[in-house]
Amino acid sequence: MKRSLPVAYKGHLAGRSQAILAQPGRQQLTMRVFWVGGFLSFFLAIAAPYSNMIIRGSYMALDFSTPGAIFLFLLLIGFINVLFKMTSTTPMALCWALGSLLAYGYYYGWVERADFFAPGFIFATFILFSSLINFGLILVGRTMVLNRAELILVYVMLLIVSALCTMGLSEQILPMITAIFYYASPQNKWREILFPHFSSHQVLVDDGLDGKTFYEGLSLGEEIPYGAWTEPLAWWAVFLLALYGTMVAISVIVRRQWIERERLPFPLTQVALTIVRGEGGAKINDFFKQGAMWAGFSLPMFFGSLQALHRYDAMFPAISLNWWAALFGKQTLQLSVSFAMIGFSYFINANIAAGIWLFHLLSKFEKELFLIAGLKSEQKIVYGVAGFPLMAYQGCGALIAMVLLGLWVGRSHFANVFKKAFGRAPDVDDSDEILPYRWAVGLLVGGVTIMAAWLWLMGTPGWVAVVFVLLALLIFLGVTRIVAEAGLAAVRASMIAPDLVIMGLGTNLVGQAGVWNLSLAYIWAADVRVFVMATCMNGLRLIQEMEPKLRRQVFAAILLALFIGALGSFWMIFHMAYQHGGVNLNSWFFKGGPEVAYNNALRNIEPAGVYWPGLGFFTGGGLLMVAMMWARQRLVWWPVHPIGFPIGANGMLNSVWFSVFLAWCFKKLILRLGGVALYHRSQAFFLGLICGQVSCNGVWLIVDYFTGKVGNSIFNL
Repeated sequence: MKRSLPVAYKGHLAGRSQAILAQPGRQQLTMRVFWVGGFLSFFLAIAAPYSNMIIRGSYMALDFSTPGAIFLFLLLIGFINVLFKMTSTTPMALCWALGSLLAYGYYYGWVERADFFAPGFIFATFILFSSLINFGLILVGRTMVLNRAELILVYVMLLIVSALCTMGLSEQILPMITAIFYYASPQNKWREILFPHFSSHQVLVDDGLDGKTFYEGLSLGEEIPYGAWTEPLAWWAVFLLALYGTMVAISVIVRRQWIERERLPFPLTQVALTIVRGEGGAKINDFFKQGAMWAGFSLPMFFGSLQALHRYDAMFPAISLNWWAALFGKQTLQLSVSFAMIGFSYFINANIAAGIWLFHLLSKFEKELFLIAGLKSEQKIVYGVAGFPLMAYQGCGALIAMVLLGLWVGRSHFANVFKKAFGRAPDVDDSDEILPYRWAVGLLVGGVTIMAAWLWLMGTPGWVAVVFVLLALLIFLGVTRIVAEAGLAAVRASMIAPDLVIMGLGTNLVGQAGVWNLSLAYIWAADVRVFVMATCMNGLRLIQEMEPKLRRQVFAAILLALFIGALGSFWMIFHMAYQHGGVNLNSWFFKGGPEVAYNNALRNIEPAGVYWPGLGFFTGGGLLMVAMMWARQRLVWWPVHPIGFPIGANGMLNSVWFSVFLAWCFKKLILRLGGVALYHRSQAFFLGLICGQVSCNGVWLIVDYFTGKVGNSIFNL
């Protein structure tokens, strides 16, 4: 059966984006967007780690939901840009500038001492300078008001920073490269067994004091040992630049296939798309004028605020949104309600949503069968399907198979990309990409080469380094596909690349130095609940709303966001650790995570051969995934999308599946009762659920910042 869109509808889709934003004088990018986008990116980079390490409140950059990016975007649309609009005349601009100067001088001159590391001081400084810049622009006949294209660019930058500032990089790497010295002891035997396999190139931070000042804080008269950090961070900068460059390049290469040919829905972009499309000539965005949105907004704000107030005073009742139910045998079901997850999942295709929760339930049966049959493994999986390593191999095999099939389906497009890159297809148009295909392919090949060479220089066998880098990128691409198509805001692979290579191939092939180096890759390839490739793909979906001639500037903005996100978050975490002591900050990042990596290295460094049972399940999972994808394409009666199979057994789904199930039920009911028209009208309510949850987190973090309250974590999914 031939499946294709009608020609007329294809024309409508092709022209829709241009129709949305094609308004005279608005399709342009000016330096003001880099001022606003650069500051908000920096603010997210420092405020997100500050909130979960000092305030210890809700995470704002934990998963692909990127709550910090959404909250700051709402702040930009609902306050900052409105302020720019209201002060677009000379008298109003002058009043704002003078008022900002007086308020800033009074508060930091008389009320409170300025703390250059405090997010509040940094934000106030931004408002002050913005008022002065705005006044100067008004005098020359210009304005600070951001147009739709500029708003999209700011949001893309915030997405990129979200993938770096906490879970994605900064809170992983700084503790990981120092913890082995601080926590080494005669009991854990790290010094005796792991230290001999360190590379001659310094990629770990040894300050001569075993990292004591980093983990316990500086004493009076002590200074930060900057010299000890220089060489390790330089080595890691080379690797990470290659990694993120490769991720951006892959995003560019697959963009047209996923967005224009397969038309993946990208549910996680719906909030930003709706808000941007509501930005018109009025001072208040149309998105904020919808009653249904505010109805949805109020639900998470109410339940979350009750929980926050309960931590201030026990007289306020706290209503739990988490329950557990016995299923059968030793299996239980976690029933957790996340308003944001319900909101995102409402935009998932019904067959895909059904596949997600159905495969999760089926995985419970499979786990119980494993227990009954006594199918056990001596291997230990932490990230992914913990407790059931064979199922982890199975899920990973299914994920790799899904990616390879996707590459095969898009083979004509990818062939055109590489032909264009090598000058053999001049008719292929890449003018609407953020990078020419020649650059993208060069960045991909160069990035893979640099990463493999880096691992080889550290002592990893060359062929192992190449296999590992390619497998890691395939896993990243698979999860990115799930985020783009299934819209899961919280997901990770069933098995991570370091474990797959080390445990699957065995130490005898990988080598002990290879085991150690791939264990260090836990920094960027283990607890990957958010990463650059997926957030970049969401960003490339958003730039469909921009004129093609402006898209080349997006690459510069992405580079700027990468540097701001990494350097800003490094600066904040570095400062917090030496001021307060890492052991007093976040225990998982400063102790738990590094211990997992080093203990796994200790366990896996023992001689071991190829793990054939695991590779058997890996192959079986891949073959089963191929069969289900074939059935979905060929059998009209096939009930569900198999995209849930690679991740169904993953521990992340325990706290997500019920929200997906609820959204699926709501969507089915609404479509049955009111059809497509009611479904479209109801979308504002579910977008309100998302905005309400992230706003509840953001508002209470601000309240806790001023009151000094610690540990007031509300929504973290």
